[in-house]
Amino acid sequence: MKIKRILENIRCSVAAPTPKVLASERYVYLIFFVEDSSVQDAENSPFNRVPVDQIISIRFDQYSKYQLGAFEVDHIVDHEYYDLGLEPYIFQEVIDSDWIDHSENEANPERHIIIPLKDSCFEVVCTELTLMEGTCQTIREEVLRLAELV
Repeated sequence: MKIKRILENIRCSVAAPTPKVLASERYVYLIFFVEDSSVQDAENSPFNRVPVDQIISIRFDQYSKYQLGAFEVDHIVDHEYYDLGLEPYIFQEVIDSDWIDHSENEANPERHIIIPLKDSCFEVVCTELTLMEGTCQTIREEVLRLAELV
């Protein structure tokens, strides 16, 4: 197994609350705060960044499993994938994952995506992922917008 960065232009906010998950039989959406590193305020922010309230979503198509579990980024060294290069707040793919039966679905291969966040870790096995267009200012707005699509 190895870890590969994906969606490198997106970084989850280090100060945001736990992301939300909205799922149907075919799709699972991850709704989260994105960090805008163009806003600097080292004096007032313990992370040297002040996240802008931008909420975006990613749709994971034809997922076979997902989990959003408790996780402490301060203990990322204890994660089973840490030695493979797992990084916090970054979208990554686990190559040759033990979550996937590689003998099945060769025509439409599955991907194991992992995103370790401050207080939770999201993992999903899916065939595709799509960054949804547009941003919202509140989680409620985004859930209502996505609910119309599900």
